[in-house]
Amino acid sequence: MAIDIWPGWVGGIGIGLFVILHFWIMGRPAGCSTGYGNFCGYICRLNYFRSGEYKELNNPRLWFLLGIPVGGLISAQASSEPWHVSFTMGMYDAVLPQTFTGKALWLTFGGMLLGFGARLAGACTTGHALVGGAMLNPPSLVAGMVFFASAMGMTWLLFYV
Repeated sequence: MAIDIWPGWVGGIGIGLFVILHFWIMGRPAGCSTGYGNFCGYICRLNYFRSGEYKELNNPRLWFLLGIPVGGLISAQASSEPWHVSFTMGMYDAVLPQTFTGKALWLTFGGMLLGFGARLAGACTTGHALVGGAMLNPPSLVAGMVFFASAMGMTWLLFYV
């Protein structure tokens, strides 16, 4: 059975339309690191993660964040292809620890660094590169370039050095 893969430009148009629609409906740029940070702030009681008017646990950005895995689950359920939970990471399996525990610890540490960096930068890659880039916000354009250059550099270090 063949798997249908949509062209990349369809995804680009979809993301662009989502960014505009989100801003139009919510009156604020899209981004999920604030919702995640607020959730972490309530779990560990650190004010560092809570920001601005989104100090309440029930906020639009948290619902946006929760919608990401729920949307993925709905998409998987609607697919004609069978799906299953898997911890294979494709090409990253060659550089990550092979045990489940080692992989989970490594990825959790990386996620914590990503969260700290997103809070330090004022937004995640979604907030800066997609939304800030679409709004031609100069700090967001610089942050997006730094994010992608860092990712390319880290990939080069992991696979070619």
